[in-house]
Amino acid sequence: MKKIKVGLLPLYIKLYDDAGSDRTYTKAFYDRMAGLLKNQNLDVIKIDYCRIKPEFEAAVKQFEEEGADCIVTLHMAYSPSLESIDALCSTDLPIVVLDATEAYALNKFETPNPISNNHGIHGVMDMCNLLKQRGKAYAIAAGHENGGKVIKKTVDLVKAAVAAKSLKGSKVGNFGTSFDGMGDFLISKEDLKKIFGVDLISFTDEEMKKLVLSVTDEEIKAEIAAYKKDFEFNVEESADLIKAVKASLAVRKGVKEYGLDAFSANFLDINSNNLGSMPFIEACKEMQNGVGYAGEGDVLTASFVGALLKTFKETSFVEIFCPDWKNDKLLISHMGEMNYNVADKKPVMVEQGFPYTDAGNAVKALACYKSGPAVFANVYKDSDGKYKLLLANVEMLPEIPGFENSIRGWFRPERPIDEFLEVLSEYGAIHHSFLVYDVNIKAMEYFGKLIGLEVYKV
Repeated sequence: MKKIKVGLLPLYIKLYDDAGSDRTYTKAFYDRMAGLLKNQNLDVIKIDYCRIKPEFEAAVKQFEEEGADCIVTLHMAYSPSLESIDALCSTDLPIVVLDATEAYALNKFETPNPISNNHGIHGVMDMCNLLKQRGKAYAIAAGHENGGKVIKKTVDLVKAAVAAKSLKGSKVGNFGTSFDGMGDFLISKEDLKKIFGVDLISFTDEEMKKLVLSVTDEEIKAEIAAYKKDFEFNVEESADLIKAVKASLAVRKGVKEYGLDAFSANFLDINSNNLGSMPFIEACKEMQNGVGYAGEGDVLTASFVGALLKTFKETSFVEIFCPDWKNDKLLISHMGEMNYNVADKKPVMVEQGFPYTDAGNAVKALACYKSGPAVFANVYKDSDGKYKLLLANVEMLPEIPGFENSIRGWFRPERPIDEFLEVLSEYGAIHHSFLVYDVNIKAMEYFGKLIGLEVYKV
């Protein structure tokens, strides 16, 4: 994967240079912050201090020419906002404000010139006010790297910006049709393109048949060998296994051939549309490898999962299945799909009866979602015809014995589950959602904001 590249913009004031101020202290701070961002696997473009309009214009132009994905601002001191605002608002690059200072404790006995070397925060306020006035989307992370999370928050915001940008121009494929009767996630090909900039490719039966027929015996053998390595392999090498592997490889070929960023498949179509078997394992492996997925022909949710997977590898399509009222937690599950990057241990491969079609048994690799903090997210269409993003901090919980024959996971939201479920449906959340681990919810808000969605936190 290509590294995310950021332009680290140091803001300063010419008045201090005219007065002979020493930059040594703040320059060391700038270099250290650049190093911390590099340590988070970002490619950082460093430049000299910017103080006046031409310097800001040149800096932004350099960032654009060098292929920056985002601008991260860092105030080295107060900087008058009218010097920088035109350059910042004229670029399409997203803005993340790193609101930090060199000193951890403001102590004159430990920090030389503590005020003059650590007062950039009011420059941040000045600049952000003008960004707000001019309608330029931005996000801010404040704090100190010592004992704080400001670098992690900044990186999350940058990753959210890159994910949001990747949605427009992406491609989603539908291997089949949408589940007949499910209306909440339906979106036309035209609206998907007009609103989100996503191209929908609907595979015909003939195209899927061609993909299936292109799978060779050697490819099937190699894939089964990979399954034996990746999973607890608890199945016989049956005709149903061969059929499932062939369907999965056909989908993989389709994803690659058409350059898909995401896809969906409807399990009720698998026999009639020539795939022959529901590609459960491939849906999981594609998410694991950065391609979005959602079930039942839900190309809307799949597209959002695909965009987030560009930068947040622990994103998964999920569905709330059952409440545990007594223990105040919710079960998430699906027929056989999850991102294996968020599995708590090696998935167990099984062959199960599949009574919904006459396509034979289904082959799946089942696991439990790992425990830890995550953000639950849902994209839905409101009564005003506009799409909204609903977000909630949740805690993923350890496994409960007895559910091993399913994809499973348990989470507890910040409010009691009865209130949580009420609010979800009061807003109009759809029954398909996605889960993002190890991310600050502010980054997810920024993601939605950059796409143009109203965002609500539950």
